[in-house]
Amino acid sequence: MLKIIATVLIACVLLSGCATGPSMSENKTPLPVLAAGKARVYFYRTGIVGGAYQPDVTLNGLVVGKATSRGVYFRDVQPGEYSVTTSMTKDVIKFTLTAGQKQYVRFNYSFGFNIYPEIIDESVGEAESKNLSYTATP
Repeated sequence: MLKIIATVLIACVLLSGCATGPSMSENKTPLPVLAAGKARVYFYRTGIVGGAYQPDVTLNGLVVGKATSRGVYFRDVQPGEYSVTTSMTKDVIKFTLTAGQKQYVRFNYSFGFNIYPEIIDESVGEAESKNLSYTATP
């Protein structure tokens, strides 16, 4: 009986960190069109391991959201140089954006409570994020 209770509690903790709501592909409201002269950065996390941990995500030192399991959101920005990290890692990724470009940043979990960013190719990022819950507006 104690084993069953422990299993249920662990499952609840794991699922409590997951995003809820419609996925990008199910979202009834279309995403805003990218404005001329802007670029778009998508932030997402596919896994549920470490789901109870939802660190702040920073873009050039400013908090833009959280790394929520099974969640995706974006920010429209000016072309230029950018860095991304989370409050749970020392890892920083850097990239340069041009007008009209889309950049995908995936957050991964590694043991030791480290949730770190990774630059992902646009076609892979689009495919991986389309079934994730849309968690924030720009």
